[in-house]
Amino acid sequence: MMFRRVVFLASFLHAGVASSLFSTPVKTVTISGGTHGNEYTGIWCIKAIEKQRELFNANAEATNAPDAKVINVFKEYPSLSIDTLLANPKAYMANRRFIDTDMNREFSIKKLQHTTETCSEENDASCDSSQASLPYESIRAKEIESMFGAPKTGSTGGDDGDANSDIVIDLHTTTANMGITLIFTEGDALMSAAAAYALHKCKTEYGYENVHILLLPKTEKNDRTHLPSVGTHDFTIEVGPTPQGVIRHDIVEQTEAALHSLLEFLHLSNMELENKTTGTTVLDRLRSAFPNGVPCYQSAPAVGAKELHGKIQWPTLDDNPNFPAAMVHKSLQDRDYQPLRTGDPLFVGLDGAVIPYDGSYGDEVLLMFVNEGGYYYSSSGTGIGVAVFSRYDFETGNNVEA
Repeated sequence: MMFRRVVFLASFLHAGVASSLFSTPVKTVTISGGTHGNEYTGIWCIKAIEKQRELFNANAEATNAPDAKVINVFKEYPSLSIDTLLANPKAYMANRRFIDTDMNREFSIKKLQHTTETCSEENDASCDSSQASLPYESIRAKEIESMFGAPKTGSTGGDDGDANSDIVIDLHTTTANMGITLIFTEGDALMSAAAAYALHKCKTEYGYENVHILLLPKTEKNDRTHLPSVGTHDFTIEVGPTPQGVIRHDIVEQTEAALHSLLEFLHLSNMELENKTTGTTVLDRLRSAFPNGVPCYQSAPAVGAKELHGKIQWPTLDDNPNFPAAMVHKSLQDRDYQPLRTGDPLFVGLDGAVIPYDGSYGDEVLLMFVNEGGYYYSSSGTGIGVAVFSRYDFETGNNVEA
C-alpha cells in the first residue's frame, strides 16, 4: 500500500499544472473531534495527530509501526498548517454525546447571538461555562466561535467571513451503516473538489467500496448549525457503523483514509499554485474520473430547527421524548442509501402494527442514518435521514441532474 500511495501522489506532483480552482493557497486546517463526546474515533484521530506533531518536532519516527500504515500529516503535507480541536471536552470525559444539548446544532448566528446576549444580561461577558442558565454546549459553541475569530457574530459572516481557519474538518462516527460518508454544503467548489478526490482515492487506492458523498442543501453560512461552519470552508467525515463510546481499529483506519485524502488534495492544490507549472492538473484527473459529474446523495432540506437534513420522524413516548414509540422495521436495518417506496414497511409500533411509509418525501427515497443512535435524542432531531441520488459539478459544487 505504501508503494501505491507514493506513486499516486507522485503522479499528481510531477504531472504539472494548467490551472487551479483557487487563486490563493489553503494555509490553515483545523481538524476537530469529540463534537459528540462519545464518538471516540474522532478523538483518537486528533490525539494521534498531536502525537505525530510531537514526533515530527523531535525528528523522530513511530516505533514498531508498519510504514505502509503510518502517515505523519506534518511531514506529508508541509504546505498546510494543521491544528486540532477537542470540541466537547466535558462530554468526552463523561463518555456522553453531550452534557445538556447537541452541540452540533448550536452554531447558527441566532443561537450564538442568544448566548452572547444572555451572558451579557447576566454580567458575564466571558460567558463562563459555569453559567447555570445556559446549556453547556451553547456556551462551548460560543467559545469555539470566538477561537475562530467570531466569523458569525463578530463580522458579517457568510462566505466573506474572517474565520481564523481556512477549513474546519469535523470527524464523526455513526451507529448506522453509512460507510465512509463525505459531507459538505452545496455550492462550495473547494470542498466539492476535495470530496471528489477523496471519494476516488478511498475507492481506487484504499480499496473501500462503501464510500459516499452527501451534499447538504445550500444554506447561508450564518444559518448553518454545525461546528465546522465556523471555518471559511466546512467539511464533515462520518464513518460507521460503530457503537458509541468504542474505538475500532478498522473505523479509525477508514476515517484516517478519508482525512488523509482530503489533506493530500489541499496540499497538491497548494503545490500547483506555488510551482506555476503547466500540464495535467489534479482537476484534469478529476475530470477524467468523473466525466458526467460526481455521484452523490442530496439530502432533503431540514424541516425542524434541530435537524441538519430532512428526516422521517418516528413518534416518541409522552413521558420521554428520547424514546421511540415505534422502532425501525427490520427490513430497513443496515440498508443505508437503499430505496424506500410508498407503502413499504417503515416502523413497528408497540402494539406490533407495521407503519408503512406514506410518501411524504416522494414516492421513492433513499434512507440514510438508519436507526442512528444519536438521533434518539430530541435535541439532535429524531428519525431517519432522507436523500435522493444525484450528481454535482466539482468545479462549482452545484448539483446537476442525475
